[in-house]
Amino acid sequence: MHNGSDLIGLSYCSTAAFKCAERSLGVHAEVQRILVDSRRNNCRHGISGVLHFADGRFFQYLEGPADRVDALYARICRDARHSDVRRLTRRPLPRRRFDGLAMKFVSLERPIERVLERHGLQRFDPDRFTPALIEDLVMSSIPERECAPEARPETPPGRPGGSFWQRLLRR
Repeated sequence: MHNGSDLIGLSYCSTAAFKCAERSLGVHAEVQRILVDSRRNNCRHGISGVLHFADGRFFQYLEGPADRVDALYARICRDARHSDVRRLTRRPLPRRRFDGLAMKFVSLERPIERVLERHGLQRFDPDRFTPALIEDLVMSSIPERECAPEARPETPPGRPGGSFWQRLLRR
């Protein structure tokens, strides 16, 4: 029997409703505001996850109690900062993957590009994400301290734990 407090993982993609430069460095000011808002609200509602943003497109994976994740997704669908919001996956989870992380941010860096390449994509195009790519992307985004050694994303030599921005925005 399932109820509203069952743990689920939900992923979606959307297009930014604000202008942004392609392949820009740093975090866009509007994305930063989204991160601040989501970290504050997600903590309060027991939701965790990861946000990817590149080339004006969002991919987000949320996890938490089903009723709360579904309510958050409904709010995201109405949020003026997004357009073309489309749910990609929704499934029960045995345990959290991003426990203690209200919202991790991951930019388009080499480990993420490798995930895309493994699945035949040349660019960040969430509309073409398959369930297998989504699983790979989520697993590649789990903080190193949380994943089994075989599930850790590859880190280039001399860059333990990823780039400065990845470590700074991991929170």
